[in-house]
Amino acid sequence: MDDFEFVTETIKKKPINKKRIGLKILFNIAMGVLFGIVACLIFVLVEPKLYAKMYPEKPNLISIPKDEIEENPEEISTDEENVTNVALNTAPEEENAVSETLSEKEETTDSSSGAVVNQIIREKEITLDDYKSLYRQIGTVAAEASRSLALVTAVSNETDWFMNTYETGNQTTGIILADNGKELLIIANSNNISSAKDIDVKFCNGKSYKGTVKKSDSDTGLTVVAVNLEDIDDNTKNSMAMATLGNSSLANLTGTPVMALGSPLGISDSMAMGSITSNKHIFDITDSNLRYITTDIYGSTSGSGVIIDLEGKVLGIIFQGGTSNDTKNLIHAYAISDIKSKIEKLSNGQDLAYLGIKGTDVTDEINEELGVPKGAYVTQVTVDSPAMKEGIQNGDVIIKLGTNEINSFKDYKDAMLKCQPGDLMMVTVKRLSKDGYIELSYEIVLGTKP
Repeated sequence: MDDFEFVTETIKKKPINKKRIGLKILFNIAMGVLFGIVACLIFVLVEPKLYAKMYPEKPNLISIPKDEIEENPEEISTDEENVTNVALNTAPEEENAVSETLSEKEETTDSSSGAVVNQIIREKEITLDDYKSLYRQIGTVAAEASRSLALVTAVSNETDWFMNTYETGNQTTGIILADNGKELLIIANSNNISSAKDIDVKFCNGKSYKGTVKKSDSDTGLTVVAVNLEDIDDNTKNSMAMATLGNSSLANLTGTPVMALGSPLGISDSMAMGSITSNKHIFDITDSNLRYITTDIYGSTSGSGVIIDLEGKVLGIIFQGGTSNDTKNLIHAYAISDIKSKIEKLSNGQDLAYLGIKGTDVTDEINEELGVPKGAYVTQVTVDSPAMKEGIQNGDVIIKLGTNEINSFKDYKDAMLKCQPGDLMMVTVKRLSKDGYIELSYEIVLGTKP
């Protein structure tokens, strides 16, 4: 057999293409630089927004000053009596001097307009010129106070008989309350605002801005509307003013001259005058109550706005409709002192805690004659409320809420305003039994006010 020789071959390594490798390295370096630049740009643009969403800046909490201690009514009456006596004893030859003095008062600054009006009213006699001067001063006070008002329009979707959707706008007058560093806060009274599709806020200079609902209270219809401060131009900021809240809890308010501003006649930017007829009437609402002011001012049942005194201080927020058919066209307003704590909490975006009772005080007479213990007397328990679910009953007297001693329904209101939804609260009550009043305690988780 013949031997075969196989061909042998040697595989040589492919020569290195240094030029190609260099180009690849340069390409990778260029891509890396480009990727880094793009990544940096994306980070610079996106990071602030991501940070703002992950760690949102909290607005400043606003605080509404509490009412000052009421002055001694006797001292006030004495001072007014002395002024009246001086006027009555004014000699005929001094009448011209009085008239000249009144004319001089007209030339005082706007900041003292309220004081001038009050002083003019106390005089025994005024001339026709003084009467004109008085109304000019009142107009000055009204114009200044109107800077703190805004027209709030709530746009909602409605459906007609043919199932066609259309937009409607409900208007109400809001009060410029405060700003929290990020938003301008406006309190308005209308249940239509909280469910609105869009909200338009128009200020005294005619400029309008988009608003959003911050918080609402279903019992009163009070709603806090927020407008971003960054959206408001300097001209608008300079034209507006923050409202000055007065003290509606004074005992001698009956007979006080007041003005209704906003839309008391159902027409925006209108004004009416009259006097307070009472500030003693009370609305019972869930977990609270509040007084309302009645006036002799004839207005619209759809009116809105504020009641101010002659110094421009807000004494009440007008609510729509009267309390009876006889008074439905007379202006009524929530007493501002009774809702200060509520609107402060709403303005800070905080929910109102909910136990679910209506109640009243136990007076000294009832305590002494019937032996009912002092506290918050429960007149009604709301269906399906935390109070009903845990066993609170009509006729119970709440004497303790958590660590707070309750001696009156006002104590109960104040304690509830300090609570937050979800708080586990020990509620201590006294309940009438065959052996007299016995003490019971309930652990209740407070809900969110519907």
